[in-house]
Amino acid sequence: MSVAMLSVQLECRDCKWWTLCGEAEIVRRLRRLGNFRRSAEPPEELVREVLASQGAKLTCDRCRHASLNVRLDAGDDPRGDWQQVVVCELCREPIPQERLEAAPKTDRCVACQDAADRGQSFVEPDYCPKCGALLELRVSRGSGITRYKLWCTGNPPCRI
Repeated sequence: MSVAMLSVQLECRDCKWWTLCGEAEIVRRLRRLGNFRRSAEPPEELVREVLASQGAKLTCDRCRHASLNVRLDAGDDPRGDWQQVVVCELCREPIPQERLEAAPKTDRCVACQDAADRGQSFVEPDYCPKCGALLELRVSRGSGITRYKLWCTGNPPCRI
C-alpha cells in the first residue's frame, strides 16, 4: 500500500537556490509566517491550501528575499531520490538506515546508545517539568543578566 506524501520544491527567483521539502518542513516554514499556531499536526489538505495562498511570502534561505516559486508534488523530481533522515536525540547526527531497519523506533545512533549502555556520562537532554517535552536553550529578547533561558519545545510551549 503506497501513501502519497506531500513534497514541495522551493526555488528562489533571484539567486536560483532550491530545496525539496517534506510536510514537516513546510509546516515549520509556514509557522514562521504565523500559520498553524494552534494545530500540532495540521491535515495535509489544509497545508496545501495555506501553502497555495501564503507560498509567495516564504523567504529564501540564501538571499532572504520573499521570492520563492512553489512547485507541489516535487517528489518525482529528476534531480534525485530523497529520503527522510532521522537524527540522534543526543548528538544530532543522522542515524544510519541499517540501524533504522533493525530498530525502527530508535532515537539514538549506535555510538550514543553504546555509551549509554556502558554507563558513560553524556549530556542528558533537559525535559519540561510540566509536559515532558524537550527543553531548548535560547537567547532571550530582553537585556540583562539572564540572556539565555530554557524554552519548552512542546506544542503549545509551556511557560517555565
